[in-house]
Amino acid sequence: MKSKSIGSEPLGLVDYQDRACAANQFRGVETAIDQLRFGFFGEIGGVLAAVKKSHREFGAGEAATVHEELGDALWYLAAVTREYKHSLDAVGASAIAELTRRYHPGTQPLSANLTFDQLDGLVAFCTPQIAVEPTETHLQRLGARAGELLILKSDLATVGPVEALGRLLGDMVVVSAVFKLKLKDIATANLEKIESRWPADAKYLALFDDRMQAFEQFPREFTMMFIERETAGGKQYVIQQMNKVNIGDRLTDNVGEPDGYRFHDVFHLAYIAHLGWSPVIRGLLKLKRKSNSDLDENQDGARAMIIEEGIVAWIFNHAVDRGLFVDAKPGKLEYGLLKQVHDMVKGYEVADCPLWQWERAILDGFKVFRDITEARGGAVHVDLTKHTIVFEKIPSSGSNVDLPPPAKRNVIAGSTRPPIEQS
Repeated sequence: MKSKSIGSEPLGLVDYQDRACAANQFRGVETAIDQLRFGFFGEIGGVLAAVKKSHREFGAGEAATVHEELGDALWYLAAVTREYKHSLDAVGASAIAELTRRYHPGTQPLSANLTFDQLDGLVAFCTPQIAVEPTETHLQRLGARAGELLILKSDLATVGPVEALGRLLGDMVVVSAVFKLKLKDIATANLEKIESRWPADAKYLALFDDRMQAFEQFPREFTMMFIERETAGGKQYVIQQMNKVNIGDRLTDNVGEPDGYRFHDVFHLAYIAHLGWSPVIRGLLKLKRKSNSDLDENQDGARAMIIEEGIVAWIFNHAVDRGLFVDAKPGKLEYGLLKQVHDMVKGYEVADCPLWQWERAILDGFKVFRDITEARGGAVHVDLTKHTIVFEKIPSSGSNVDLPPPAKRNVIAGSTRPPIEQS
């Protein structure tokens, strides 16, 4: 997943706060301060839970969880600080003063234009003193301070917001060091995550087949017809046509209780529109990039097709219990779902696509799916240049379209598909 470059300069606390708060979805909300504080408490709870579940066997998986949870907590801390109308730089100076007092009295604290490198450096300098206390003590202190934040009121607290938030930031950088993590790396990864999810300037990546010959590219504009028919036994199935040519074989729901999954290829089309990616449709349209053996075998091969089908099925099952995302708004789709999808495509070209592109593909795909299942068929127009996918209702679901009898073919991931070409 590519994101805006952090740059070679040390990451400053003010720069981090500005970029992080650009993605604040709570701005202007009356309950923003409470929602942000609850969010911070939840992320710290995630850190404690990850450590608890490790049973002292703290491996790479647990470290990755702590890394991400601390990054999310840092985001909430920056947003809370902004809600209190303070700078993260001031909070950082307070954190350094607290750490200096606690671990190394007499050291001259830094106070302006702070960077995460400076925070990490101070804690590294204090490692012998920090190591005196057990890990549990550092975690308990962080958890207790997170709880204090929930009841912090600037006009009632014994300390002001800057001091309270500074203590929290100091505890976070100490806990990071205890688990051999650097807050600089945590902050950098967090920016990559949030700018992939909520970019300040959303620009689509170049299409993956842009440099291929035309005969190995997805058509930049095309229409797929979805025509529903019924067997003599009353089972619905769907046939797809492009330019009056059957694409693939008839699809049924492949489940005991009909749920419309026979129209699920609209999701693949949405991936094409917003990601420029669909090994399944590339295979169906005979557009595998055979002029490049690596792309042909790895990006367009059977495993990529199975992964795509798995993603479609997994998201569909997830969406069934959520009204097929009918009320989901752009920017609000569950981050956990998007992250899981991104994890599933690691090693494939589509992993470069930021999370916001995935969200648009998913939400647009389900909008078309809801429309086409209600109409029991119709036309789906895809435009890769404009990144759009649009449903058009066709009278009688295209009953005048010629439907040559399809040939029997192999099955991939639950739906009938053409045989896999051997590279």
